[in-house]
Amino acid sequence: MTRPLRVSVVAPHGVVGGAELWLLSLLDATDRLAVDAVLLADGPLRDEFARRGVSCTVRPTGRSGTSIAGAAAWLMRRLRADRPDVVLANGVKAATVAAPAAWLAGVRCVWAKHDHTHDGPLMTLLALLSDGCVATGAELVPASRHSAAVLVPFPAPGRAALPRETARQELHRRGVRLGQDELLLLTVARLVGYKGVDDAITALAQPGTSRWRLAVVGPEDPAEPEEHERLARLAATLDVADRVDFTGWLQEAWQFIPAADAVAVLTKWAGSGPSQESFGAVALEAMLAGVPVIATAPGPVSERVAPPGADPAGITVEPAQAEQVAEALRRLEDPGIRAAMGSAGRRSAVAHPGPEQSAALLVRTLAETARLTGAGLDGTAAVSVVTTVKNEAGVIDQLLQLLVPQLTVDGDEIIVVDGGSTDDTTRRVGTWASRDPRVRLLHAPGTGISAGRNAGIRTARNSLIACTDAGCYPASDWLARLRAAAAEAESASLLTGVYRVRGRGPVAQALALVGYPDPEEARHPGPWTRLYCRYLGREFDATLPTGRSVAFTRAAWEDAGGFPEHLRTAEDVLFGRAVVAAGHRAALVTSAEVGWEQRPTLRQTAAMYFHYGEGSGWSAHPLLLGRDTARAVAYTAALAAVLRGSTARRVTAAAFIGYLSLPLTRAVRERRWAALPAVPLVAVVRDLSKAAGAAHGLLGRMRSVRARGAAPGTGGPS
Repeated sequence: MTRPLRVSVVAPHGVVGGAELWLLSLLDATDRLAVDAVLLADGPLRDEFARRGVSCTVRPTGRSGTSIAGAAAWLMRRLRADRPDVVLANGVKAATVAAPAAWLAGVRCVWAKHDHTHDGPLMTLLALLSDGCVATGAELVPASRHSAAVLVPFPAPGRAALPRETARQELHRRGVRLGQDELLLLTVARLVGYKGVDDAITALAQPGTSRWRLAVVGPEDPAEPEEHERLARLAATLDVADRVDFTGWLQEAWQFIPAADAVAVLTKWAGSGPSQESFGAVALEAMLAGVPVIATAPGPVSERVAPPGADPAGITVEPAQAEQVAEALRRLEDPGIRAAMGSAGRRSAVAHPGPEQSAALLVRTLAETARLTGAGLDGTAAVSVVTTVKNEAGVIDQLLQLLVPQLTVDGDEIIVVDGGSTDDTTRRVGTWASRDPRVRLLHAPGTGISAGRNAGIRTARNSLIACTDAGCYPASDWLARLRAAAAEAESASLLTGVYRVRGRGPVAQALALVGYPDPEEARHPGPWTRLYCRYLGREFDATLPTGRSVAFTRAAWEDAGGFPEHLRTAEDVLFGRAVVAAGHRAALVTSAEVGWEQRPTLRQTAAMYFHYGEGSGWSAHPLLLGRDTARAVAYTAALAAVLRGSTARRVTAAAFIGYLSLPLTRAVRERRWAALPAVPLVAVVRDLSKAAGAAHGLLGRMRSVRARGAAPGTGGPS
């Protein structure tokens, strides 16, 4: 198994409510996470973490902006020191502290949205600062305003609740004074005003509800420390105190739900908190137990309890309407109605995902956000590795030496497609194939990289394909990491690995600093790195793979139409865009790393970039061609500014220094002092070579279209 994902959980308070139970149930259902926790207030949640072996730090944080800013600064320092893979902020307050702290510390952050609290401008800010978002209700996905929000619902319990009589006996032991002929109404919630427990108490004082007893299960909340006393006074005032019992917090309270004859979920607007439940775990648990639900409408809970056109699993009431709650109780005195609604609830809830399914979705989201897709997994799918060669005698043996030991699953294979080598490449591959039948040589004279890959994939025996190139040096766990990423729940169809550039001498090191992304920056981007890469590139993008390190499903390859054979370069990134355009997901796997030796001289590197740019021009893809066009425009404008006068020259120099800031920062960070002076030169050579190549490729494309009378996209560089 690959190492677990290191996650720092930030929780807003120490009480154990629905959001906390969601988190705890998912942590219990997976072994893929190595968790530490930060609580912004103390309480029973700290003990729950301790029972699970999770180290927990309490950092008391108030509601004021000053207190939240102080907590964020403290957390930023902690994250910089600990360097977890990802932060999970469990709720709005947690995200308000954790999202800016993680952004400044260079740690990626996912926040969990549980309700509609603070919907509005704050959501926009959190969406901007957070790398990912999970929502526990379907309607919370758009409400989060996060473009990558994922639904991770509250799971159904992983085992059966207690039998009815056993549950009633257990509640009696915990202080519920339940008479033989009494009917039991149950609320399970933190004691806060918006949960509507006061409406349930008031309903007991209405005519025709004398057979009902109310059991209030749930902890006191530090946010409203007087709520328990207020509810007790209300019961005494209404002369129903002898029929209202407060049990406090009960561990795994869902087990006791079968003791009830009805469960109330009466959320309402009470001056703070959400006006409706976003998911309603208690309602789900009651439905699974066959207990009718009284729920306030409108909202997701009422829609689940009484869906249009289906048998209801309970009764819906308007918020803050105790009389309607009382009428529901009078209806539910009929055992036939209770039985029918209970059966409808079971039928409706039986297919709801359990803890393992929801946990797998959460972990996948955390891992993909951390750019470590597949962390904590062992993949079992057989893989076909496809590589194309032509006159690669000097490097093919080393590539196969690194790949063959990674064929650890029955059915794994390596397909080497030779495009017409004139050296002894094919002899060397043939020697490997004679010793190991998992290595296959495919002769395809005259094919380029794209056509060669497509030919190899067509003959591949497996549905999971991986590609790398001769001249690359896959890490010893490269294939295992891609295989593990493919084992994720609802796995992405395109798995983009990374490469680390090698080079000897100051010029080669400067090229590595200037021209290529850094795997470590992909995992832990600092604030300036984020901004720089967003607007100036130099980052890995899951939708723009490189043939040096990538895996995909056969279905994705087919839907994308294969690698574009009319392109000599840029074929891999265009393939990635086509896969995504066909409706498939892409994920970055920064743990699937290969080394790559760049061209040995500046002249050869310039020629390589010219060909890269040529591929952009031939593709005419707006993203690729737009980047190279922007380079040409920027250098032309800079030259014009330099010729205009001293002020323009100073502005141009400042802009150029800003443009080089990330490569220069990398050089200082990695102590590559000899490479520093070469950074400006290689940046100019790289950019102008790509821009010139793009112009040449675009002109060639236009000439080809005119000469052949063909539609754009046919033909290609010869």
